[in-house]
Amino acid sequence: MGLLALITRAQGFHNGALQAVESDNPYAAFPLVRCYAENAAVLLWVLEHPHDIGRVSAIAQQDQRFAVGRLIANAAKRAPGFKDVYEQLSEFTHPVASGFTQPFRAASDADGGFSWSSIPSFGSDDDKILACFWLVELTEMHANVWPRAYRGAMKTGEIVGALSSPLMQVPAREKDESSR
Repeated sequence: MGLLALITRAQGFHNGALQAVESDNPYAAFPLVRCYAENAAVLLWVLEHPHDIGRVSAIAQQDQRFAVGRLIANAAKRAPGFKDVYEQLSEFTHPVASGFTQPFRAASDADGGFSWSSIPSFGSDDDKILACFWLVELTEMHANVWPRAYRGAMKTGEIVGALSSPLMQVPAREKDESSR
């Protein structure tokens, strides 16, 4: 169930972030892209540690659940640039300077003034493009890692039954004769 939940979460984060970009809302887009990155970090962990898939379960004990910092550190080892992207997303998501400058625009006149809007919007087209770029990169990471993480978890016996990924059909494992 954990891997299937990760797919559902990935779709929700991706679609929500895309809708937020389309509606010009960086306050929704960047946090959702960050959640999407964390989802990819879990997949990278499960790729290396397929027995740990149970740690994303709702019934996992608190001390068994993943520490986000550990997941991000692991993802940074496997994916160059992941940590930098995650730090930029965190910078925007947390209540620090990056997130607070979005509603302000420098005035075009020589007075050095600014304007403010209570309506969320991206500070520039560059910010919107960056959000889209990160969505594309993280989508490629999900598409690349999920099937391999799934196959790894299937080999551990953590998942039973025939399930299919968007990319391939994976048959259920046959019980060996000695276990009957």
